[in-house]
Amino acid sequence: MTIATILIAIPIGIVQASFFEWAFHRYWLHRPWLPKDCFTNHTLIHHQVCKYDDTFQVTEEEQHESLTFAWWGAPVLIAINIVPWALIALGLHLAGVTLPFAAFMLTIASVVLVYYIGYEGFHYLMHKPSIPWIQNSRPFRFLEHHHRIHHVRMNRNLNVLLPLADLLLGTLVLEMPAVGATPGSARKMARRHSRFGQRMRDGAEAPVLEHTNGSTKGEWLGRNPETVVPQEAEGAEASRQSE
Repeated sequence: MTIATILIAIPIGIVQASFFEWAFHRYWLHRPWLPKDCFTNHTLIHHQVCKYDDTFQVTEEEQHESLTFAWWGAPVLIAINIVPWALIALGLHLAGVTLPFAAFMLTIASVVLVYYIGYEGFHYLMHKPSIPWIQNSRPFRFLEHHHRIHHVRMNRNLNVLLPLADLLLGTLVLEMPAVGATPGSARKMARRHSRFGQRMRDGAEAPVLEHTNGSTKGEWLGRNPETVVPQEAEGAEASRQSE
């Protein structure tokens, strides 16, 4: 019974993980919901500093920020996936139904964990190539192309690891739209919210000592306009990109 339960739970977990990734990506990472840092880090930072083909791969310090999830991402997302099954198991148990609930939920949790690791690992390699034998494989090249399209059209190709949900929910796009270079406004938007941008502002606002005619005087540099984006412009741009 336990082996059969595991064999049944594995494909269920894979399908669930693909659909959960799709929903999480669309309605959490690309919507200003709670916690707001998810939207900020993913849409307003990551998608701006790694936007089109000319900036898709990480080559600069500020592009590393928000490339991966926070440490608590895995346990929280696994728990969210398990809660519905735990409630169903509790209901069946109270109704007197005896099934290997523990084996089923443990398998689902394991599948979601493996899926999460695959998501994080592949997403990292897409933006920062470092393992040639994976990157040169045909499945990876397809997924990378799939994800590059998502960075151009954020409401399409929401799956990173297994685009099953994209296929069944009508968000799968195979052709890359024609785009130019990443606009400077994208980096400005990211710097408004990023730690890198904050460090730039802190440096720009710090008093700098200059030597003039052999003496030292303090000069206040003020805020660097290159690190600031008007609030109204940013809000309009973020809303347009998240449609």
